[in-house]
Amino acid sequence: MERETILIIDEAGFSRVCSAILEAEGYRAETIRHEISEPHSVCNDGVGLVITSYPYGSRFFDDLCRYSLPIIVLTDHISKELLSALESFENSICMIKPLDYNKFTSLVRQMMAGTYASQGGYSIV
Repeated sequence: MERETILIIDEAGFSRVCSAILEAEGYRAETIRHEISEPHSVCNDGVGLVITSYPYGSRFFDDLCRYSLPIIVLTDHISKELLSALESFENSICMIKPLDYNKFTSLVRQMMAGTYASQGGYSIV
């Protein structure tokens, strides 16, 4: 099955903005509402990328690690706790806010196409 859906785990306001940006780029985006406590109910075979923010999405990190999906983590600042969490992902990018939307959409395109040159672990951009 093709992994064509992008899963967004973030506050409602940003989730709507992010969904609109990604859908304008031709992707299907789904969001996890705050009430859902586990991502397994939506992390199906069709999900190709997860986008979340730190610390908002951090309660999902342990579960997301089990899926080996590429992940983009958005944050206002880098902390030891965040770096420790990023080390547990096989393929992640951490982007510092405010976002450069051109760079963001370019990274999404590369990760969804499988062309992002990941060395494993995480990158900070």
